[in-house]
Amino acid sequence: MNILVVEDDQSIREGIAAFLSEFGYTMVEAKDGREALLKFNKELHLVILDIQIPFVNGLEVLKEIRKQSKLPVLILTAFSDEEYKIDAFTSLADGYMEKPFSLPLLKARIDSIIKKSYGQADKFLYKNVEMDFSGYTAKLDGKPVDMNAKEVEILKYLSENEGRALSRTQILDHVWKETEEIPFDRVIDVYIKELRKKLKLDCIFTIRNVGYKLERE
Repeated sequence: MNILVVEDDQSIREGIAAFLSEFGYTMVEAKDGREALLKFNKELHLVILDIQIPFVNGLEVLKEIRKQSKLPVLILTAFSDEEYKIDAFTSLADGYMEKPFSLPLLKARIDSIIKKSYGQADKFLYKNVEMDFSGYTAKLDGKPVDMNAKEVEILKYLSENEGRALSRTQILDHVWKETEEIPFDRVIDVYIKELRKKLKLDCIFTIRNVGYKLERE
């Protein structure tokens, strides 16, 4: 996911970008309204937009964005004045956060907006990999990759539990249905090997004596 963060305070802007980058988001930065409009493009998936920015204020930037796109926009504001909030929503913002705010809370809001806007629960996006869990399809560098159904289901389970170490038994119990014969737990190693090979995934980590963990850096 590509996110444009528009904030004139350098420390806040760089802090947001650095924090969200740790979770696999690709960040684009703009320090004012003019730069925001120059950097706005169709490759973006979300905009984090401060209201009080130089040259072109955030609400005007939002109005210009809405002339071209319906992508989600999260407004940042130091104002508690209802007029600004009403104006923001009249201009079709998808949410707002009042300063000061915590970075984990910001990420939670962003994750929620992205899930609502893109059905993120049914997709896995990482670097040059795109997996559609509902359609059991995958692409690497935009090209289709032939996937086994169990590979897809294992990746989905890992992504749903991102950051948690899962044992082979946990993965087996979740992925294999009651009507299926459950294989020896080491078969999970084979599927993980194939996932890494087919999709060039470097975000699935082996946890010694436990199992596997997915974590996008």
